[in-house]
Amino acid sequence: MPHTATVTSLTSPAIARPWRAGTVPLAVAVALVLAWLTAALIWGDGWSLSVRAGALMLPPGFFTIFTLGYLTWSLARSRPVAFEVRDGAFVVPPADQLSAAFATSVLSGSTVVAGMLLFHRSEDTLGGLVAVWYISIALTAATFVLRLLMRARGTGRMLLRPEGLLITYAYGSREIPWEAVSGGPSRTGLTEPRLRIGRPDLVRATGLARHGAVKAFLPVSDAWVRREFLTDAINYYLAVPAARVSIGTAEGYVHLRRVLRA
Repeated sequence: MPHTATVTSLTSPAIARPWRAGTVPLAVAVALVLAWLTAALIWGDGWSLSVRAGALMLPPGFFTIFTLGYLTWSLARSRPVAFEVRDGAFVVPPADQLSAAFATSVLSGSTVVAGMLLFHRSEDTLGGLVAVWYISIALTAATFVLRLLMRARGTGRMLLRPEGLLITYAYGSREIPWEAVSGGPSRTGLTEPRLRIGRPDLVRATGLARHGAVKAFLPVSDAWVRREFLTDAINYYLAVPAARVSIGTAEGYVHLRRVLRA
């Protein structure tokens, strides 16, 4: 049964998304953590030992259980066998729900360490252990910010266009004409599928993406699409150049799904 294509206005950029999945859980998690930290910093010194232990240890524990459940649920979800069809391209959106789940999981790790620091901040017997906790919270906070930046950048977004592929990585992007590709990606495997580049001189790279690379990987782990569907589509257009002219059209999408029996 063919999937109905979603066609949006041709005046909006192909990379724009009106709503980012996972935004609400991520925003709620950040708000709860900030409220908890604020309460602990303002009133924590006046709490009794038992109240302080409960207030500083239990919320991070519950939060960690919740975020691990959210991450497990997000990872277990089946990715769609579909592209978005808009603005003259077949668009593979980033896996925003997964990026939100990973970010909240990292945030939960920060709360556990922060709770320990707040509970023991007046203790002199901990010595160098406090320094270890400060380093740990700095590392987890930096990882959380990095995940947010990757999410904001749209890491994992890929566009299939009549002229070639546009791939967004965490550190840059690559624009790869079909004529530059000498070998298609593997359908299965434990690592990210890769394109063999026969004409590196035709590839445009931005950011820290290496120029002149003879291989380019597809960030399917950060993309909201089934790996097999994406690789089959790319291999089809590499094998049938005449079909590329219909990329980005509703008719071309219906034809692609019929050919791939998706």
